[in-house]
Amino acid sequence: MPRTQGKKTRNRLIGAGLLVVLLVAMILSTKFLTPAELAAALPKPFEPAAVAKGLYTKAESEVASKASPLGDVITGVQSDPKAAAEKFGAVAPNESTWVFAVRASGVVTDVTDQSVRLKIPGVPNETAVIVPTDVAIQGTVVRDGMGFKFADAPGQTDYQYVGDEIKKLMQAAVQEQASGITKGKQIQVIGMISVQNNGAPQPKAKPVNVQPIKIEVG
Repeated sequence: MPRTQGKKTRNRLIGAGLLVVLLVAMILSTKFLTPAELAAALPKPFEPAAVAKGLYTKAESEVASKASPLGDVITGVQSDPKAAAEKFGAVAPNESTWVFAVRASGVVTDVTDQSVRLKIPGVPNETAVIVPTDVAIQGTVVRDGMGFKFADAPGQTDYQYVGDEIKKLMQAAVQEQASGITKGKQIQVIGMISVQNNGAPQPKAKPVNVQPIKIEVG
């Protein structure tokens, strides 16, 4: 065999040997996961119902301590919405909305299958205060008020689903709490209101919908 060809063969053998050594080293240093370990390491799927449950449970335990008197908030946004947002710690889920945590105690002036209307001290007579108890409940207000943002969901559909799931939880709780409400009753409400951030004071004639987290009668 010519010397040059023999040298090339030796080089190939050395290269192949080094490759084998590298492959063995890689295999020895590689951690092989069991199916359970692999599943645990993968990103968890987004579950709107679970996210909604967590946000609603947090709202039930935290909103009451953050809530401001509804009469003060309403008169504030009817005068200077920006100042009211700063004073009462409103959450701004986007550039066009503020969400206020509120508490109210008032007399029921009207009851339907869908809502309760209240007379609240400090609220102008022109301003209707309505507490939805069924289909008009908006879980999106509580979703936004608890700081859940669009970027926290994989996309628009899941973002909306979180609000829908919160609505279901609110309906179940509120319909039970509101079952004994009649006209003339005194009730207390903890909830949230959404106010449009358009730079202008809110008209007194514009109704205020309090999205309820908790209702107590008497």
